[in-house]
Amino acid sequence: MTQHTKEECARQLQAIFQENDKDPAALRAAVQNLFRRLAADWSRTIEDLRRENVLLQEARQCLCQDTHAEALERIQTYAEELATANEELETANEMLNNRNEELIAARKVAEAERERYYELFDAAPEGYLVTDRNGKVLEANRTAGVLLAVHKESLIGRNLLSFARNENRVNLKAWMVQAVKGQGRQTFEADLLPCMEEPVHVSVSIVAVRGGEEGEPSLRWMVQDISGRKRAEEALRRLNREVEAARDEANLYVDILTHDIRNTENVSNLYAELLIDCLEGDEAQYAANLQRSIRKSIDIVGTISTIRQIHRTGSELRPVDLDAAIRDTVKGYPRTIIHYVRTDRQVLADDLLPVIFNNLIGNAVKHGGPGVEIAIRAEEEDGFVRVSVEDDGPGVPDEEKDAIFRRYEQQKRGVGAGLGLHLVQILIRRYGGRIWVEDRIPGTPGAGTAFRLTLRKAT
Repeated sequence: MTQHTKEECARQLQAIFQENDKDPAALRAAVQNLFRRLAADWSRTIEDLRRENVLLQEARQCLCQDTHAEALERIQTYAEELATANEELETANEMLNNRNEELIAARKVAEAERERYYELFDAAPEGYLVTDRNGKVLEANRTAGVLLAVHKESLIGRNLLSFARNENRVNLKAWMVQAVKGQGRQTFEADLLPCMEEPVHVSVSIVAVRGGEEGEPSLRWMVQDISGRKRAEEALRRLNREVEAARDEANLYVDILTHDIRNTENVSNLYAELLIDCLEGDEAQYAANLQRSIRKSIDIVGTISTIRQIHRTGSELRPVDLDAAIRDTVKGYPRTIIHYVRTDRQVLADDLLPVIFNNLIGNAVKHGGPGVEIAIRAEEEDGFVRVSVEDDGPGVPDEEKDAIFRRYEQQKRGVGAGLGLHLVQILIRRYGGRIWVEDRIPGTPGAGTAFRLTLRKAT
């Protein structure tokens, strides 16, 4: 064996370990092939020694025929060749011993890794199986056996398709074919039929892996029992249907009540107007107070109806003329001084946009009194239209500014913001904007209120 041959063997051995460090079977086969080659080299070396020995015997025979000098020269040549061959043989033997020790150590590591792999494989919470391309089980872990109600050793050799429902087998075969054709991981859901058990709904993932001398593919399966999840999903769908039915029934009752209450309030309002016309003095004032309470009740019912309409309908927004919405609202307050700077902006909203300004103006009139003055203006700001509604009424204390939009929040301004401002906030959020309250004059809460709101500009 020459020095070049020894280095080449070392490189081949290193390459074998690098290429097959994750495949014990392939590593074992490659090492065995290397041993065969080294054994062949050993045999050739021994054969060379035998030939040298024959030559030495011939040299001895020639001693009787050759001259003394020629015999010595021939013996010296044979001795040098024999020493060289012996040295190479010892070197080769040492290298073989070293490589053998390395291979033994590598085999122990590979066996330990393989044992660890099988421990993880067998103890995995999911069912793992290895089959051939037709579904014949080659390996299976403990969870797969539990899932199919068969001991894992008894699964070996059985066809996995035998555990599938008849209506699932065609699709299962199609997914197997796609995986074998190299179309990537196939993931699907199916029903499996464990032995003597109820059907199990599972999530299945298949991937093909090629190996072996002929490159025949095998299939790796991961199977998860999702029966519990499916039952929970079905229970949730059933509860949702029940909730929807209950909501529809509740909405029906609310519609009936709202209709009846509104009719009763309208009749009560007419009688209150008649009393105001017929009475004088304190009695007339009492009737006026009664009418205000009735109208407030009418407003509350209307606000509730609007909120229910918001939740019932989808948020399909469209360009709306902001100027028309504000002007139509202002017309409803002919006795109030309102300064409005007209705008040509369009915003993303719907038919409920005027409700925002009606509530804001009505809130200012209610808390500011008959002499309150209101200013409305709009200006463009980074893709939004910022609208300000200001009044010179009593203002809102700083500690109440964050709470003013809460439902039924009682304020020191009077009866409270109630549902009106809460409805405004719902609509603003529906339109993708925001609303907040500030002092009309910064740092002076008692000098009036400024409501600021943003609406998305329509392109």
